[in-house]
Amino acid sequence: MSSPVSSLNNQGIARTMPVCRDADLVEEFSKSIVEEGEMKLWWLTQASWLVKTATVSIAIDPWWRDVHCEGHWQKLLGEYPLHPSHFPRLDYVLCTHWHDDHLCPESIPRLAEAQPWLKFVIPSRSVELVESWGVPSENIISAHGHGAIDLGPLQVWCIPAAHEELDFDETGASWYLGYVLHSSGVSLFHMGDGQPWPGWHSAIKKAVARISSSDELDIALLCINGNDNLSHQQAVDLIEKVRPKAVIPMHYGMDPGNTVEPEIFVEEIEQRAPSQSFIVAKVGEKISYSNGGIL
Repeated sequence: MSSPVSSLNNQGIARTMPVCRDADLVEEFSKSIVEEGEMKLWWLTQASWLVKTATVSIAIDPWWRDVHCEGHWQKLLGEYPLHPSHFPRLDYVLCTHWHDDHLCPESIPRLAEAQPWLKFVIPSRSVELVESWGVPSENIISAHGHGAIDLGPLQVWCIPAAHEELDFDETGASWYLGYVLHSSGVSLFHMGDGQPWPGWHSAIKKAVARISSSDELDIALLCINGNDNLSHQQAVDLIEKVRPKAVIPMHYGMDPGNTVEPEIFVEEIEQRAPSQSFIVAKVGEKISYSNGGIL
C-alpha cells in the first residue's frame, strides 16, 4: 500500500506522518499474536492508544479530526493513523475525560456505528453527553473515581485525575479519570490528563495491587507536555515513586501551542532513572511488552 503524501498545516509545515496507518495498521493489529504475560500497543497521537492482550482488544481515548479541513484543526503538527470508522475489531473503548481529544465527538459515534457490539467505559459525569451522540445506553459503562470495573478478561481500576481541578463527589463521580488496567497477566496505567495530587502515587500503587497478582506496575503511559499535565520532570517523579517496569511518554507532537520535544524527557530519565526501561513511540508503531520490558 503506497503512503499518502503528507499534508501541510496552516504554517506551511509538513505534518509528521505515522510509520504505519490505515489498512496496514489494521492488518498488523488484527494479525498480531499476543501471549499470556504480553501486551502490544500502538500510539495514535496525543493520549490515544490501541492495546492488545491475549484476551482483549482496547482503544483508549481514540480521537480524530479531518486535517484537510479549514480553520482551527489546520494547525495540527501530525497526521492521524486511523479513521474511526476503520478501526480493527475492538472489545472496549475507554475514555478518560470530556475534552475532545480524549472523549471525541468525531470518533465515538463513528466507532459505535461501525462496531455496534462495542462497549464504552465513560466517566460517569459524561455519560449523558455520549448518549446524546447516539451511543446506546446499554453499551455505556459508567466509571467512577476510586472504583473497580470487572469486564471479565479486563479488570479496570479508576483513579481520579487532577486536570483543571481534582473534582469528585461522595459517590466517586469525577469529570477526569486515569485507569489502571489488568489483562492476561499485564498491568497498564493510562493517566489520562492531569497533575499530581496528594495521595496520587499511593492510589496508583494500591490500584495495581487490587486488580493484579503483583504489586508491580508493568507499563505506565505518562503525559510530558505540562500545561495542566505532567511535565517531563513530574513524569520522572512518578517513575521514581511508582517504579513501573516500562514507561512510554505521550501527549505531545500535535498541538503547536501544547507540545514539547520528547528529548527533554529522555535526558531527564537517563539522568535520574538510568536503569528504567522506556521507549519514545512513533505514531502508528507497534510496541511489544514481554518479560518485564519493551522489545
